[in-house]
Amino acid sequence: MFERVSILIPYKPDSGIRDRNFHWVKEFYEKMFPEAEICVGVSEEEPFNRAQAINRAAKQATRDLFVIIDGDIFCDPEVMKDAVEHAIKAPWVIPFRKIVRITEENSRMLLETSPTWPVEVTEFELIHTSEFTHLGGFNVISRDHFLAVGGFDERFSGWGGEDDAFSCAVNTLCGRYKRLEHTIYHLRHPVVGYENNPKGERNLMLRELYYEAENDKAKMKRVLSQAKSIFQRQDKEERKKSGKQAKQKETIHIVTAANDAYAEPLAVMLCSLLKNKKSDNPIHIYVIGSDISEEKKSLLVKIAKKYKAKMDFKHIDRAVYSEFATFAYLTRETYYRLSIPELFDETVEKVLYLDCDLIIKKDITELWKIDISGYLLGAIEDHWIKQSRNVDLFMPENSKYFNAGVLLINVKKWREQHIKEQVMEFLRAHSDRIQYCDQDALNAVLFDQWLPLDLKWNFQTYHLYDPVAKLKPSIIHYTGENKPWNADHPLKKYYLKYRKGIF
Repeated sequence: MFERVSILIPYKPDSGIRDRNFHWVKEFYEKMFPEAEICVGVSEEEPFNRAQAINRAAKQATRDLFVIIDGDIFCDPEVMKDAVEHAIKAPWVIPFRKIVRITEENSRMLLETSPTWPVEVTEFELIHTSEFTHLGGFNVISRDHFLAVGGFDERFSGWGGEDDAFSCAVNTLCGRYKRLEHTIYHLRHPVVGYENNPKGERNLMLRELYYEAENDKAKMKRVLSQAKSIFQRQDKEERKKSGKQAKQKETIHIVTAANDAYAEPLAVMLCSLLKNKKSDNPIHIYVIGSDISEEKKSLLVKIAKKYKAKMDFKHIDRAVYSEFATFAYLTRETYYRLSIPELFDETVEKVLYLDCDLIIKKDITELWKIDISGYLLGAIEDHWIKQSRNVDLFMPENSKYFNAGVLLINVKKWREQHIKEQVMEFLRAHSDRIQYCDQDALNAVLFDQWLPLDLKWNFQTYHLYDPVAKLKPSIIHYTGENKPWNADHPLKKYYLKYRKGIF
């Protein structure tokens, strides 16, 4: 799990108690989480610029999940694990509700011992935080979301206000934090508040700008455009070198679903997709995971990073679809397609869903650029089923039946027309007529609202036994029970070709 984590610690040397706290805490995390990357951000400004120190730590980080923790805070290792697990699903996480502020004497005793867990804390003050207080000190957030707001605003000089501002920005642009009910421990040091900060009044005024912009994306972006951070400065310098700001290429949003057993085929599919993409459009991959092991998640992340693609893991409660039947090789994860539009905000209007049992042989950008603005989705006719399901699914006689392994989805229209609810209603009302899980119900509901695409984008196994096999496929779909990893499939060589580069 912690192979994906960078622990960011802001720090200012003082040759005193803060130094001793910092070195003890740093050693604590090195011992408890040897797989994690420890990044220390140093700021020697006067007063201490904590925002700058956090940004400098983030600048060093190479992992895709950031734990931001002050140099005087530690916690039960299980709390850290729980926080990281939640951050994979939530926009960002504040892991604590209570703070144990250890007395000066008890802190001194701890610092004289080697860091370990559990620790003996006998003298302390217990702070109960509210939903809206103590937002900083210990946060967990993805690299993508940290960078989406440009890190911390370094205009906050000294302590105070920077966490509130960061919270407002991330809540507005990335999604509201998840607060956990854990306890953290705070080593004693001299307290520095607004009243002891010569820039405290200025910080309060600056914080008010963020408060006023919260929940208003356009307004928050205007506030952030005036922010100061090493990340924004780097971006401006790059634009200056290019002479003008280049038009940002459209991101290709890829969604797939898998469990642990299908993680290996998924890795091969993604390798083929990324290796054959020729355009400079960025790729963002979303894996709707069901019990995928941390080892296999790390493999998927490694593949994405190799080709400079972003990857996020999304969680869907299996209980949502527990009432619906599965058949043969079709697993529960097939229903997760129905929840895809819920995973994105209004800035994303289109996604490309891909099954795990595919090999992508051509640049996926061509498929992505197909205009489906007037349809709920673009899909390819199912070569095996064709029109044999029309009567059972109450579809007109001449309606085509699509295969749901490759879907270009108009998530904007999907949400507006409540397609998930319509499909689930059909599944419940006609469970005796369902043979191919959600694919049947999707066809029944959308029979006249989808755009037929060139079959080269979903060349299915049964196409091999048809003259159409002369066509050169752009996507091979290993439909049916015989897969190239469990049988001697006629197109197995393509799967093995891309697998060779991974395993």
